[in-house]
Amino acid sequence: MSRTFGLPDIGYVEIFPPIGIARVGDAKEENDFYFAPEVPGLDDPPSEHFRSKAGKGDIKRQAVRFRVYAYDKNGTILGEINNSANLQGYKLSWTVHVANKKAAYNVSSGLYRDFLPQLRNPDVDRVNTDGDTRDPFTLKFENRANLIIDPGKKTIERGSGPPVVPLTGGYFIGSTGKKRPVQLGELRTDEQGRLIFLGSDGHSYSVSPPEGTDVVPEIISEFDSVDWYDSTCDGWLYVEVTHAEVPKAKITSSKATIISSVPKFAWGLRLPTSLYDIIEDIYHPKPDPNPATNFYKDIWPVILATYKLSWVDINAFQGHGTGAYGNFQSRETKLSDPSSANAGLREYIFNRLREPNFRNENQAKTEFMPRLSGDNGDAIEPGDDSNVTGKPIERFAALTELQYNRFKCWKDGNFETGKPFDKTTIEEYPLENQPLMLTVAMLETTVGNPLYPGIETYWIAKLKDAYILDNERKLDPPFRIDHHKVLPGFLTRGLSLPWQSDFDQCNTHWWPAARPEDIVRIADASAEYPKPRVKWDRGLRDTPDDTLASFFPGSTDMVNHWNQLGFVVKKKDSDPPEWYEVERTLGEPQGVGEKRGGVRLQRFILS
Repeated sequence: MSRTFGLPDIGYVEIFPPIGIARVGDAKEENDFYFAPEVPGLDDPPSEHFRSKAGKGDIKRQAVRFRVYAYDKNGTILGEINNSANLQGYKLSWTVHVANKKAAYNVSSGLYRDFLPQLRNPDVDRVNTDGDTRDPFTLKFENRANLIIDPGKKTIERGSGPPVVPLTGGYFIGSTGKKRPVQLGELRTDEQGRLIFLGSDGHSYSVSPPEGTDVVPEIISEFDSVDWYDSTCDGWLYVEVTHAEVPKAKITSSKATIISSVPKFAWGLRLPTSLYDIIEDIYHPKPDPNPATNFYKDIWPVILATYKLSWVDINAFQGHGTGAYGNFQSRETKLSDPSSANAGLREYIFNRLREPNFRNENQAKTEFMPRLSGDNGDAIEPGDDSNVTGKPIERFAALTELQYNRFKCWKDGNFETGKPFDKTTIEEYPLENQPLMLTVAMLETTVGNPLYPGIETYWIAKLKDAYILDNERKLDPPFRIDHHKVLPGFLTRGLSLPWQSDFDQCNTHWWPAARPEDIVRIADASAEYPKPRVKWDRGLRDTPDDTLASFFPGSTDMVNHWNQLGFVVKKKDSDPPEWYEVERTLGEPQGVGEKRGGVRLQRFILS
């Protein structure tokens, strides 16, 4: 509940969540969207269906709702400002600026690749791009106007102007010389005047199809297709607050961040490290070898993730699935007990964790956790040391320093066991906790490790210079992107172009919590363990596993069929929880569903 306050009490206002993650979708009806989570810790999907027409239509978009909180001059939170009945007289005027600058950037490269990158679309707008362009904050690419989709600043205010503001006015030209209009999404407000951001339809296009046709050309680049564009984007937003009693007195917030990303095809699943973990580690005071640790906030989500991921990845199933020795889902009681009786189990798990920041090069092995690739390329499988550039340890993911130290505290029995995430709506939390809850809820389902290239953003998110670290305003959490350096389009320009190429090629060891790999269909839910598994992208062609190849048929098929693939969600009332694929609209390849035994993986190609 908001405290009673008036305009003179307000020292400043701030937007939460500080970073919003919208997700694209091609459903066309006005209300075919759902809101991103606003409270943390929920496994159930935020929408009954991820598709329109009761799960049989197109993919709904994930919208982000931004709220405005008022603080006094001492940093005490006063309450949310909106247009509700008990806060009459306030107006919220929102300004948003997003862009897509992928085609104007460097070719995709990892954080630890030590070479001068080449340009994407090297024959277009080469003005001022010579020299070292590895600096992710460089402005050299801003001159490549024919490769930038920028609709400019857009404003919206409830009750003044149109109820929907489309993010139009941007174009992609490429090498053709012809403008192709691109819409990056739209702005709305809810009944209380809060901002609602909706992304685009998610489709990707080439402006150079085969002569005389509108056919999608075959993709011939790993992550850097020439004359291609997609409609993901990122940028900033701020709000100006006025009151009818003093209409000329404006209170302006600092800038928050919006990323319009790709669909999340697996819900209720998370990777060991999210963007929240990455950013929290950057802001956390160091050194701090003994940080405050809560089992259900800091430890259990990471441990439980190993079991959850077993429903979308065969390697996770073999190590942590039902019946496996590493299935910790059933050991919650022991793992949450800080007594010495369970110290051996805690120590066993801790000793399997890879040390952060590549400290121990002897841990470049799949026996250490997480069993995920790193920021310098694919994880190295046992016996495979071919095509390894850089240090092998850089090919493996690890927890952040803060996460690792919290696990050490847990191992030593130094932790709390209260459940901080126990509400289903943001209004149920105390006012002073709401900004933090909105932030955790928004970012806990994102990919923070690995970022090669990434899902919501790329490795720029791991750089301290991307953030405002000396903010005088008291905020919890203090997360703020520095938009003096990080211009609209900068957070996504290092990602795959088009985004579907990444979804085709980065499967095993990458981000199964967003892009499933090996799944169980809902039709096989009643089968005995081990339940039969098929590939999530079954029906699409295989891309050759050859780094020198220039043929990526799976990427082309992903461009054409991404919006027909299934969503993996928790089966209602399942205990222990189980995740199954639902709402796939792409026809099943011949042979799927004819057999029911084993964990056999089937990859069938549509004829």
